[in-house]
Amino acid sequence: MEWFELASTYQPPNPDLLSAYDRFRMWADDYRFWVIFVYLVLVYYLGFATRFRMPILKTLLLYVLLAVGAIVFTFLDTTLPVKGALLAAVIILVIIRLRIKPNAQK
Repeated sequence: MEWFELASTYQPPNPDLLSAYDRFRMWADDYRFWVIFVYLVLVYYLGFATRFRMPILKTLLLYVLLAVGAIVFTFLDTTLPVKGALLAAVIILVIIRLRIKPNAQK
């Protein structure tokens, strides 16, 4: 996606000698949309999904709307820490799930 390359925010300090961290940051910039989309899906399933299954068309509509939201967040990610905020949301929701699970079984 060439238009995301224009909005790349990470510039490595030494482009000739890239560390693993530099390569990861450049990869995360190149695949920004997909990283944000995966985070949005995780946040939905950890925080908002119910126990029953939705029909296929509703599930497809959900993924389309999540993709539209990921496009919006992708543009915002050039100036705001969207990936970091979504990662923090995922971590908080995982902690909540792990703490609620043992109490629900008693």
